[in-house]
Amino acid sequence: MESANIDHMDVNSANHGSRNLEHECTTNATDEPGNVPEITQPSDAAANVDNPPEQHDNEAVDTSTSEQLDPYFYLKRSEFTSEIFKIEVRNLPKFFGFGQFKKRLTNTLNLKPKKMKSPYAGMAFVTFSCEEDRAAALEALDGHMWKGKALTAKKANPAADPLVKSRQTLEDGEPSSKKIKLDNVEDSQDSEMTVPERIRKAVTPLWDVPYEDQLKNKQSDMIDVLKKLAKQLERTCDDLDSWLRNQRKQFDGLCCELQPIQPSPATEHYRNKCEFTAGRGETQSRSVGFRLGSYKDGSCTVGPPSECSNLPQSMKDVVKSFDDFLQKSSCDIYNAETQTGNWRQLTVRTCRGKDVMALVGFHPQDLSEGTINKEKQSLNEYYSTGPGKDVGVTSLYFQLQKGRAVGGGDEYPLEHLHGEKYIHEDLLGMRFRISPDAFFQINTAAAEVLYRTVSEWSGVTTDTTVLDVCCGTGTIGLTMAKHVHKVIGVEMVEQAIEDAKVNAQINGLTNVEFHCGKAEDVVPDLMSRLYGKDVVAVVDPPRAGLHPRVIQTLRKCANVRRLVYVSCNPQMATNNFMDLMRPRSKRLKGDPFKPVKAVPVDLFPSTKHCELVILFEREAPSGKE
Repeated sequence: MESANIDHMDVNSANHGSRNLEHECTTNATDEPGNVPEITQPSDAAANVDNPPEQHDNEAVDTSTSEQLDPYFYLKRSEFTSEIFKIEVRNLPKFFGFGQFKKRLTNTLNLKPKKMKSPYAGMAFVTFSCEEDRAAALEALDGHMWKGKALTAKKANPAADPLVKSRQTLEDGEPSSKKIKLDNVEDSQDSEMTVPERIRKAVTPLWDVPYEDQLKNKQSDMIDVLKKLAKQLERTCDDLDSWLRNQRKQFDGLCCELQPIQPSPATEHYRNKCEFTAGRGETQSRSVGFRLGSYKDGSCTVGPPSECSNLPQSMKDVVKSFDDFLQKSSCDIYNAETQTGNWRQLTVRTCRGKDVMALVGFHPQDLSEGTINKEKQSLNEYYSTGPGKDVGVTSLYFQLQKGRAVGGGDEYPLEHLHGEKYIHEDLLGMRFRISPDAFFQINTAAAEVLYRTVSEWSGVTTDTTVLDVCCGTGTIGLTMAKHVHKVIGVEMVEQAIEDAKVNAQINGLTNVEFHCGKAEDVVPDLMSRLYGKDVVAVVDPPRAGLHPRVIQTLRKCANVRRLVYVSCNPQMATNNFMDLMRPRSKRLKGDPFKPVKAVPVDLFPSTKHCELVILFEREAPSGKE
C-alpha cells in the first residue's frame, strides 16, 4: 500500500512502490532516530531563528568552514533536537516489539519518549523532549525488571550529522570502505555520465536490461522468498512437518505453488505519482528532481528526472516548470543541512486521462503571513495564467512543512490553490476519485492485472463478505463489489475513506461500507459483527506488513477460511506469513492458515521490485475455541 505521508524522495528509493504508505516508496530527508540527528523547528512561542538573507539569484547560502566540518554543529543552533536528551538502554529481552517497549515506557513507567531505535539486539536508544523527561527515564529504567531482565540505562551522546561526517571524512582523505568499493567499481563509469543519466541509473537500475530478463530475475527472487519461508516453517512449526515435506517435494523446495510472474502491460512511463526534492544541483544552482544520494551518505545534490523512463512526460513537464519557477522566486530552496530556505518539495500525480495534480511543499521559517500569501499567489498565477499554464496542471495544492523530515507530523493542512480538488482515473471499467494524499497504485495498468488476480483467487460468491484491509481509496474491494454480498473496507487515512465512499457512489455501488482507523483497532469490532458469515479477507498493507493484532483477530474469526495477502515487500512481511501459519497458542488463537499458491506481479519495471500475492486457506473449524 501507499503511505499518506509526503516525503522527500531520493534516487535510492524512487524505484520502489510502497505504502505507510505507498507501494510508492518515499524516503525521509533525514535518517532514522538514534543514528541521525532529528532537528525540528521549535514552537512559535519558542522560535528564535533568524530568517536567512533574501536572495534573488541562485547563489547558495554560504556556511562557515567550522560548520561544514563539525558533525555536532547542529547542536549549537536554536532549532530543537531530541538528540540532546538521549539515553542508552541495555540488557533488553531477546525478543520484544517496539510497540511493547513503547507501551512499557509510556503506560507502565509513565515516561515520555520521543524517538526509539534498536541498532542491534539487546539495546536501544531513546530520546526525550527535555532534560527533566530524560532524568525521569534514567531513574525509572536503570534496574527496572522486564521479562526477567534487569535493564541498565545511561546517558548517550548525540549522533553525528551524517552529511557533515561524510564531508569531514573526505576532507581528511579517509574514504570509508564502502566508498572505496564503490569507487573501484562504479566511479569510472559514473564520471562519464551526465547527472540525468546518473539519476536514471539509480532510479531505474534495470533500464538497460531486457524486460524478459528482468522478469526472470524477479521470479527467482520470489522463489528464494518461498524457500526461506519453508525453512522457517520447518524450524518453528513441528505440526506442519508432514504437510511441509509433501509441499517441498511437489514444488521444488517451496512451501506452495509459485505461478509464473505476471508482467506489467506498460514498461515505460507507468508511474502516476512521484515526490521530487527542491535542492541544489552540482553547480549549486536551484534544481528540482531526485537526490543523487542520501543525506546519510553525505549527499544533498539534486538532479533532474529527464532520463527516467518510468515517468510520463506530463510529470517531467511539471517538474521542469516548477524548476523554472524557482529560478525567479525571491524565496530560496530549502537546505536540509542548515535548516534554511523555503521551497522544499513537489509531488506530482497523473492519470491515463488529462488530469494532473501538483502539490508544493514550503517551509515557512519565520516569514510573515503576508509574505507567504504572496508566494502562494505567485505560484497560483504561474500555473493558472503564467508560463506554467502550458503543462496542464488541473489541480494545484500548497502545504506548509515545518519539520526537518517531510511527513514527520509538522505539516499544515493542504491548501487548494487552483483548478479541481481531485483527479480521476479509470480502472477495470470503473471511475475513481483521487485526493492529494490518498493511496492509489502507482502503475494503473499493472494494478488492473493485480486486482484481477486478487478477485479470481478470492473465490467469492454472492453470499461472500469481503473484508478489505488497508483499502486506500477502495479500489480492490470496489472492483469486487458487483460479485459479492458486501464489501467492508478499513483504512487509516481519513481522506482516502472519503474518496472510497465517493467512488462507491460514482460507480453506483450500494453494498459497500468503509471505516476509518488503524486496522488493529477497527478489525476486531468488525469481526464480531461478521461471525457466522462467509468472509474472505484481502489485505494490502504497508511494507512492514499488518499489525500483529490484526493477524490475531483474523486467526480468531473462524469464518474467514480464505485470505489473499498482497505484499510489496515479502521479506518484511515474513512475520505476518509465519503468524498466519503458526500452531494455536495463547497469542494466536484460532486454526492456522496454510499457503496454497503465490504469484509475483510486476508493478515496477526497470527496478528490482515486484508485488507478491499469496493465497492462504484453512480447513473447516476444528471446534476448538
